Amino acid sequence: MINMTCYIKQLRRADLGGVQLSVGQIIKFYREREGMTQAQLGEGICTATHISKIENGKTDYSPEIISLFSQRLNINIHKEIEAFDKIEFMLHCFHEAMIMNQTKQMENYRKSLEAIPYITSTKYSYFFQLLMGRYWLMKLDKDKVDYLLKKIEPVLATIYPYEQNLFLHLKGIYYIKYSTRKSDHFKAIAVLNKINIKYYPNPEYYYHLALAYEYVGSRVISYFYAEKALSYFKETNNYLQAIKAESLILLQMSDDEFIEVEEKYKRLIHACDLIGAIDKKGMLLNNLGISFLKRKQFNEAYDCLNESLKLTVKQGATYINRLANYIEICIEGNLNQRKILIKKVEDGYTIAKKEKNYLFVHLFQLYIFVLSKETKAYFMYLEEKAYPYFRENQHLLLMKKYSRQLLSYYHETNQIEKRANLACEILEEVLR
Repeated sequence: MINMTCYIKQLRRADLGGVQLSVGQIIKFYREREGMTQAQLGEGICTATHISKIENGKTDYSPEIISLFSQRLNINIHKEIEAFDKIEFMLHCFHEAMIMNQTKQMENYRKSLEAIPYITSTKYSYFFQLLMGRYWLMKLDKDKVDYLLKKIEPVLATIYPYEQNLFLHLKGIYYIKYSTRKSDHFKAIAVLNKINIKYYPNPEYYYHLALAYEYVGSRVISYFYAEKALSYFKETNNYLQAIKAESLILLQMSDDEFIEVEEKYKRLIHACDLIGAIDKKGMLLNNLGISFLKRKQFNEAYDCLNESLKLTVKQGATYINRLANYIEICIEGNLNQRKILIKKVEDGYTIAKKEKNYLFVHLFQLYIFVLSKETKAYFMYLEEKAYPYFRENQHLLLMKKYSRQLLSYYHETNQIEKRANLACEILEEVLR
């Protein structure tokens, strides 16, 4: 567990922009909420000019005046001051709970912060909104995150350095989570590399950098940042994130080390069972299944992917990605009944289309043609829709796989010109 007192002191040294208590801000918020002018609030107490100075923190005030304001506004100023004093601490606790994947604590802090009516009227406003953006990312509420990023980007230069770097972290995660284009994964790398850890002492972002580098095929750099993230997660006893970082490291290890990799996967899966980390277990089973698939160990791969799917909520990119891996294994290994597979593929296609995840729309459509044994329709769709999409979005592994299929098909059907053109395109890609 992170020591929150030390953690917050460190963040303050990093120029978070923490503010001292402003009674004036509280008075102003409740005055405006009551629809009162400064003159109405000060009637019989003081001038509107004096209230303006109090609200803006530009003058001293007596406890008696504040007490009179409180009575007129029907608030308990001491309770409001106490709540205000806790805002910064609660914000960091909320952030920590999200980093640590502590769902119950996260929800408790969110509710407490949302119950402070004037929180968005304070200098903590952007910090709170950015943390809510992180929360919405975890809840897969893309529309709210979209709105927040667009809202804050124009004022980014005016907010505190800590918040600027938190924004960069949020945007990097957004690119990773909601993008299928390779160019967007490069954007994630560019954004995350702008983070200055001096102002944002949260090494968790190394994990997201490692993930982005994995997506663009930079295995060595991905391994480097995954190691840094793993070290941080171990130091802070963040076991759930440590499992994810170690899994990412295993993805970068070579096929020659497979026996060692398999044992490490099994150890991590057992650890997930011990701590009840069901979602992390699903991720590990998926990754181990992919490792078995690469080695053509179809039965072992099937067992892993089948169990992984059972542990995955039937929505979102994670589910359709794992479902696609499952279908791939079943087709290549000639496993499971065709009717059952077609039903699963159709379900995946429906989810992908609903979520506008066009990468998987194309993949599931190809699987439908394969399982229906519609060879001509398969290659027509691959040639006209799927492969151009893979090429445009630089899905290199898919381009490599499906270009081979097209070349073989063109050869078998004596389409010499198409074969030559595709071969030239492939050569150009290699030489870029």
